[in-house]
Amino acid sequence: MTRRRAIIIAGAVAASVATTTLALESGGRSATASAPSGETATAAVIRTTLASRQQVSGTLQRGGSYTVVVQQSAGTLSGLPAPGAVIRRGQPLYWLDGEPVRLLYGTQAAWRPLELGDSDGADVRQLKQNLLALGFTDYGALTANDHFDEATALAIDQWQHAQGVPETGSLPLGSIAFLPGAVSVAAQRALPGSPAQPGTPVLDLSSTALVVTVPLDPSLRQLVHIGDRVQIQLPEGQTTLGRVSQIGADTTATNAQTTPASTSAGGSRQSAGDSSTQGSSTPPATVPLTISLNRPSDARGLAQVPVDVSITDTVHRNVLAVPIGALLALAGGGYAVAVEDHGTRTLFAVTPGIFDGNRVEVSSSRLEPGMRVEVPSS
Repeated sequence: MTRRRAIIIAGAVAASVATTTLALESGGRSATASAPSGETATAAVIRTTLASRQQVSGTLQRGGSYTVVVQQSAGTLSGLPAPGAVIRRGQPLYWLDGEPVRLLYGTQAAWRPLELGDSDGADVRQLKQNLLALGFTDYGALTANDHFDEATALAIDQWQHAQGVPETGSLPLGSIAFLPGAVSVAAQRALPGSPAQPGTPVLDLSSTALVVTVPLDPSLRQLVHIGDRVQIQLPEGQTTLGRVSQIGADTTATNAQTTPASTSAGGSRQSAGDSSTQGSSTPPATVPLTISLNRPSDARGLAQVPVDVSITDTVHRNVLAVPIGALLALAGGGYAVAVEDHGTRTLFAVTPGIFDGNRVEVSSSRLEPGMRVEVPSS
């Protein structure tokens, strides 16, 4: 039995203050066992799936930070959003010579005009996904793939018509910027009315999405996979669920794709501050883990706060389980549960397994689902 398991079991029976002699389930032998003080109740033995978890520390924070730079030819910055403004899909990030540069969602940086004749690419797919999300579908003909077809040009026409701008069916380089999601303006890097050249920094932005970052011990790396569900305990004790979205090298690779260090990305560059970074040689090695929240509203108003993350390390299926409070420590060593049957109280020796919340797996030669075991009365 591991030290962790022993500590949990010890806590479960710590309230025992009296002893009694009862018949064990094997061979009718008697043994002295701790018995809980106060009132008792009963709970059913169930057959179920249990999962034990490792708890690790993480930080709830914004999902990324970016610097938007000019991609168009030289011009004048005619409009900038104020710090704190939130910009969502299809809305302008800034204006150059009176023309808006609009935000679209995606991880592939904008790097060329988007128009008929383009070779297939991830940027085309991102554009089409955004047009679909905005409701411009060429009357249902648009499909999300890497090919810029006639339906793509017509869907752009529809979007441009809705904006009240000339319907060209194409998007010049610099007219849109791809970023992973909605952003909040952290700071203006230039003033309205100032001249701008390609590469001129315009805005510092932060993601509105909250994620949990965990510097995972490498020994636990085999426990986690992209898409795994985890439980997150927030600062005031409430819990929420999340999913593993990035692990280790995958995180670095994604950042490199979405935020090139040069003046691209419709002009976005991601700073490393909001993602896990490699430290000096002094700190111990860790695997950067990023977790997205299933219900971001659960963490509304929180950022840059420590959280605890529970990662599943073992799953046992089709096992018997009882409430942890049903375990009784035998005076001669080992554990038992007190089975109630029409007023008769009999100790059944059990071997504890893994723990899941307030339940523990138990093995016994005669324990069966549906039996009632004694537990402390709540």
